[in-house]
Amino acid sequence: MTMTTTKYKALTAGQAEDAAVQLQHDFVEIVREEIGMNEALASVFASAVVRGLRRRMGGSDLYIPAPDLSDRDASIRREFDGKNLAHIMAKYNVKRTRVYEICARRDPKDAQLVPSV
Repeated sequence: MTMTTTKYKALTAGQAEDAAVQLQHDFVEIVREEIGMNEALASVFASAVVRGLRRRMGGSDLYIPAPDLSDRDASIRREFDGKNLAHIMAKYNVKRTRVYEICARRDPKDAQLVPSV
């Protein structure tokens, strides 16, 4: 976990509570989607995590790295044939422009080192 400190305008007590409720709701959805936990148990779990985070890190910024999308991007480059745009967009939940951006870039794994002269 990487914490950064940045100066922001302090939240009111009501705003902080709203943010905590939203975080708990997000955790419930994540736990249900990722491991299939029932809503009642996921809610208990999410509530405990939010309480713990508030106690340990309350008021701090928390950086959560984005997932590595290189495998997804490689699959899109491999599967896209120019005629299956709608299928690729639906399968990978990306927009048209994103498909074209991904396909325009070379796969870093395929890049060959060119010796300097």
